[in-house]
Amino acid sequence: MRNYLLLLLYLSCTLLHSQTEFEGIIMDADEKIPLEFVHVFNRKHSTISNTDGRFLLKTSLDTVLFFRNGYEKKELSLKTLKDTIYLEKKVVALDEVVVTNAKTILQRIKDSINSNYLLTPHTETFFIRALLRKNDTVVRLQDMTGTLLRKTSIYGNGLAMERKDYQVQLAEMRQLGIIRDEHGIYFELPSLYNIFGEFMRLNAMGPDFEVIEKPYENSEEIRVEFNSLPSEDGINSKGHYIINGADNAILSFEVVNQGAINSPKPALDKYSHFLKGSSSMYFKEDVEKGLYYLHRAKRTFSLEVKTEKHPMPDVYEMEITLYTPESFGNEKIKSNVNEHKDIFMLKHPYNEAYWQEQSWLPLTEEIKEFIRTIGEGTSGLKTKGNMN
Repeated sequence: MRNYLLLLLYLSCTLLHSQTEFEGIIMDADEKIPLEFVHVFNRKHSTISNTDGRFLLKTSLDTVLFFRNGYEKKELSLKTLKDTIYLEKKVVALDEVVVTNAKTILQRIKDSINSNYLLTPHTETFFIRALLRKNDTVVRLQDMTGTLLRKTSIYGNGLAMERKDYQVQLAEMRQLGIIRDEHGIYFELPSLYNIFGEFMRLNAMGPDFEVIEKPYENSEEIRVEFNSLPSEDGINSKGHYIINGADNAILSFEVVNQGAINSPKPALDKYSHFLKGSSSMYFKEDVEKGLYYLHRAKRTFSLEVKTEKHPMPDVYEMEITLYTPESFGNEKIKSNVNEHKDIFMLKHPYNEAYWQEQSWLPLTEEIKEFIRTIGEGTSGLKTKGNMN
């Protein structure tokens, strides 16, 4: 009888903690295109969709919510989930479009910093995916998870960046890719310090911008679109903020930069040329604390590169994705990497079991193909990775 009761207890615990795995694709309901950076979550579990719009959620709960700024939130039961989920864009109140002054909007945001963000040291968990493409073909992949100790959620009101603002305890990493191409070019990736710091540079508007403020219908959210006016240097910046009109907090920020941006090393100008850069950032409010933090973000940078021996240019594109599952922690961490070093130069053992199970950001079909074929067609090229 005792063994029977133990068996019943074991089965009950197993059922209580069992998880359902669901994979699907999220699409824009109007344009029928995949939606990246959709937050898929419930009270216990969360994930985000990748560039294919695909997500993988493992949960023991029945209800799932889908949310991305600028779209209507959708709540579904696992029993009613289909392979494809469509999200509807929020409706902009076109009859209330107002041309405003960029300085006024930015001042509203700055005035609310102390009440909307945590400006003291705290920890958060992170997932980073770094990709490098050469002529539209992936040549490097690097995924990292760990715990970050940051000085502040956002910079403002006199807070300036310092060398020790970010300390990282790396937990897991998978790394694979070509070190140098056939012309001896090594494309340097950013450091962890650079990745975390650059994502907090939000001031894209200035006096030479056209700015339009568009409130959403039946919502306190406001979409603020900006477009730089013609300039002599040929640089163009275009994008938008979504702001919570109730507290002036930034909910999301997207910008695309195009044009001639000079290299910080003039000697390299004749060998490299900036093509295009973009940043997308989505903030989340911690309801218990009433504070916001950077929840998910992406940065891209395209550069045309050539050498004296190889005058035909190649196009390199760097793509960095950041996901923050949890913030506002107070764990004690011990830095185990150089936060100022090119991330592709970092070393950490590969844990196959972990990467087979993780579902924070699913691999895209493009990345899967890269992993399958990295050993093919690389004759004479040196590869590096901890997955070998």
